[in-house]
Parts: sequence; structure tokens; C-alpha cells
Amino acid sequence: MNTPINIHDNDREIYLSTGIYGVKVLGGWSVKLDNFSISLELVGNNTVVTPNSVTFKIQSYVFKKRAKKIFSVDIIQSGNYRVKFKNQESLKIRRSNLFLAQFFEKEIFNEDIEIFIGD
Repeated sequence: MNTPINIHDNDREIYLSTGIYGVKVLGGWSVKLDNFSISLELVGNNTVVTPNSVTFKIQSYVFKKRAKKIFSVDIIQSGNYRVKFKNQESLKIRRSNLFLAQFFEKEIFNEDIEIFIGD
């Protein structure tokens, strides 16, 4: 089972078998992506897989933290993938997605934001 990856931890390797995976951001349900992006590079093959944005950003809990699905990725070839992040500073997260709560809540520190690639 994969573990959360900090968005500032570039080039982290994870094993993915063939299938469709969700990419979830942890920590809150109010998510603004702006120019934030992720790519997965197959180690040894240099094949790059780019996740697709999802229409319905489903809210859930992962590792007892609030999580929101932001991307979907289709893995055709099993193997170790190197996770690469771009424009991490543009990702903004707040704990609640309620309009009024956003006036009282601060954004989660960008250095603390994690993503999870899994079911």
C-alpha cells in the first residue's frame, strides 16, 4: 500500500500495478489547483504518464485526514514510477469547503500538503 507523499518531495518512487488510480490531496476539502500538476515517470523506461483532471472531485477520508480527489491516472504498465510535481506553491487548501468557514480558517501551510495515489 502506498503512503502519502509531500508535494515538495520530488522524485519519490512508488510502485504501481496496472489499473486506474485516484490522486487525492490530503488535509482539506477546499482545493484550488491553479497551475499545480503531477506527472509520473516510469523508472528505466522514461515513459511519462500525466494524470487527468476529474469532473467530480469526491471528498473522503484517507489515513484519518480529509481528502479530495483531484486527478485520475491510468497506469498501463506496472513498475516503479517517479512522482514529479510542478508549481507546488500554487496549490491552496483549506480544511472546510463551506463558504462561511473560509473567512475564519487559514490555508494549510504549503510545506505540509500531501497527496495520496491509490483507490
